[in-house]
Formats: sequence, structure tokens, C-alpha cells
Amino acid sequence: MGIISDLFKAIKGGANEVGEAIVDTQAIRIYEQDIREAEDAIRKAKGSLTRLKSSEIALARKVRVIEDDIADYEQKAVSALDAANEALAIEIAERISSLEEELAPLNEELASLKRDVLGINKTIKNREKTIAKNKRELDKVKTVDLVQKTTKSISNNLAATNSTTNSVKRSLDRIKAKQQRHTDEMAAGEWLEEENSADDLDKKIKAAGLGGQSAGSSDVLARLKAKSKAK
Repeated sequence: MGIISDLFKAIKGGANEVGEAIVDTQAIRIYEQDIREAEDAIRKAKGSLTRLKSSEIALARKVRVIEDDIADYEQKAVSALDAANEALAIEIAERISSLEEELAPLNEELASLKRDVLGINKTIKNREKTIAKNKRELDKVKTVDLVQKTTKSISNNLAATNSTTNSVKRSLDRIKAKQQRHTDEMAAGEWLEEENSADDLDKKIKAAGLGGQSAGSSDVLARLKAKSKAK
């Protein structure tokens, strides 16, 4: 796993299996500390870079002022020559030469400063990317470790309570079976009671001489004819 893998190997060395968990935990802590120190170094480097950039901006402004002065004196020298005032033109040329001598090292310093600013800024950005990558690796290691510990804890708890869980399940199954038998018995009793009630009613009707005989075919035919006429 990149840097963190190398760190683990360097720290663990010949550690036995029992001690590896402790060594790994210590490795993670060391790696976290390395990341914190790297982030702190980046913050300090950014502060230095800000001051360096400020110097570059100030130096660039000074260079522009001298360049503007040179350009202004060149125009004045041309005007002096046009006015046939060569003595003045020579004096202005000397001033221009002096300014150019002052400008040359400033331009070199400015160019060097710009390279330094660009280089340091690039280094900081690359280092920030590396730190971000290392933090993601560390988070992944810690997450996997946490998941594994949680899974192991759950497995241990399930194993410890497995017999109790099975016993409770069997008890619940027995209770459900008893409840179902009781429900079935109640349903059977209600059915028998309804059957007995129907028999008693038929006996009472028959004893009263009601509905003892079914209608004859002539009665049925007469009823059907009546319905046909009604239509």
C-alpha cells in the first residue's frame, strides 16, 4: 500500500504474530504523526513562499520604475539631439547608461526570484498531493481495521449466544404450535355447534308440519308460467 506498507515492514521486522497487532497500531500512529508534521511543514513553506512572492512583486515594481525612467530619458535625449544640443544629449546618455547598469543585476535577481517562486510553489503542490494520497491510504487502513475488528466482535458474540438463541427459537416454535392447535380446536367446536343448531331447526320445522313436502311439478310449472307472463 505504498509508503504505509513500507513503513509497516520497516517497523515490524521480525516481530512475531502476537506482537504484530501492537506494532501495526504503533505504525499507524507514527504515520499519522508524519502526516501532521508534513502538513505543518507545508504551512510554513507557504508562509515563506508568500514572503518570497512579495519580494518578487516589489522587485518587479522597482525594475519597471527604472525601465520607465530609461524610456523617458531616451525620449529626452532624442529631443536634445533634434535641438542640436549634443552636450545635453551626452549627459542624458550617461544617465541612461548608469540606469542600465543598475537595472542589469536587478533583472537577473528578478529572473532568479521568479524561478524560485515557481519551483517552490510546484514543490508545495506536489507535496500536498502526496500528503492527500497518504491520508487516503491511512484512512483506508484504519477503516479496514475497524471493519475487521467489528466483524470479529460480532462473530464472537454470535458464537457465544448461539446455544441460547437456538433454545429460545425452539421455545417460540413450541408456543406457536400450541396456539395453532388451540385455534384449530376452537374452529372445530364452532363448526360442530353450527351443525347441531341446523339439525335442531330442521326438526322443529318438521314437527310443526311446515315444509314437510316438496312442491309438486304442477306447482312448479304454474309458478314458471306466472313469471313468464310477468315479463
